[in-house]
Amino acid sequence: MDERTVLDGVLQEAETLNDLPDCGDIEPHVDTILERQQTSRGVLAVIITLLTKKVADPDQDIRMHQAGMEGGFSGRVLDTQVVTPFLRSHNFPYMVGGSGWLTRSLEQPVPYTLEYPGRISPLEVKDAFLFIVYAVQKRRVNARDVLLRIFKGLIDFRERNSSLALSRPVALTVGQIVDRVEQHYGSGLSGAARLPVLAVYAVLKVVVAEISRYADCELLPLEAHTAADTRSGNVGDVQIMRGDDIVYEGLEVKHHIPISSSIVNTAYEKFRTAAVDRYYILTTHATQSFEGMDGLIAEIQKGHGCQVIVNGVAPTLRYYLRLLSDASLFVHEYVTLVETDNDVSYELKIRWNELVGLD
Repeated sequence: MDERTVLDGVLQEAETLNDLPDCGDIEPHVDTILERQQTSRGVLAVIITLLTKKVADPDQDIRMHQAGMEGGFSGRVLDTQVVTPFLRSHNFPYMVGGSGWLTRSLEQPVPYTLEYPGRISPLEVKDAFLFIVYAVQKRRVNARDVLLRIFKGLIDFRERNSSLALSRPVALTVGQIVDRVEQHYGSGLSGAARLPVLAVYAVLKVVVAEISRYADCELLPLEAHTAADTRSGNVGDVQIMRGDDIVYEGLEVKHHIPISSSIVNTAYEKFRTAAVDRYYILTTHATQSFEGMDGLIAEIQKGHGCQVIVNGVAPTLRYYLRLLSDASLFVHEYVTLVETDNDVSYELKIRWNELVGLD
């Protein structure tokens, strides 16, 4: 039986399953991984890969997760070619990079024994992951039963997530909107670094539609959070194209990182060969000072012609929102992105509803 057949069969059974199989003392460890499925996607991909391999090939020692190990197999290849595409196609949490083995803590050339040295965090996830592997390999816990429990949990989470209605208030002032968004991306929850990018993108989506400067422009779709600009060919996190397919404006968004001359120079290398008219470098850093950058910015404008603008995310949002005919249009766009972006966790969605419920 090949691995894709295993995954299809287990998922089909999990979708109609009422009573989960008894997996004994392994069950709390499965629950730990399911509770962290959004923030520990690498571990999720790897454990599903190992269990799938065990079902397809019961004689395989799944602790030997690399082909170079004695009696080993390439878990990374199986994950990249089968498991992660499967998770993606069914709207389960998945590694955008293509494999859980891209995570340094999981890729070490050491068997997944209880003594595995990789720094998987948090510690409870590491303990849960290694115990499941140990129980399946050494105590012969049924790998298919464990997969059933995992997929049942993923299905339940997906249904809760998809049915969660996010609030779109229409009566907030500009100040209240910016305050709620600041609290949202400043919540400290995993994945919050994606939110400032979504906020900037959302406001520009409305601005491009309303402001005459952008009459012949198009806001390009967002790339995944892990897509490096050097690989994608983008000049920044957000790009506005002019009608003649020229990058008109680019925006780089930093979360809790102060903007330095080094960051400005790195940004310049991204757009140096492009006919960019304006380039924004924005940050959520609370105590950012932009002093001492005027000379570098003037030098870039003189040599290239691009106007580089460094600013905070919140002041930029506040400025643009005051230009809009209706600031609630931004709220609608922002919430839509929060709902649909794969990098936004369920916890961040809940947090938004809590924030806009504040007086």
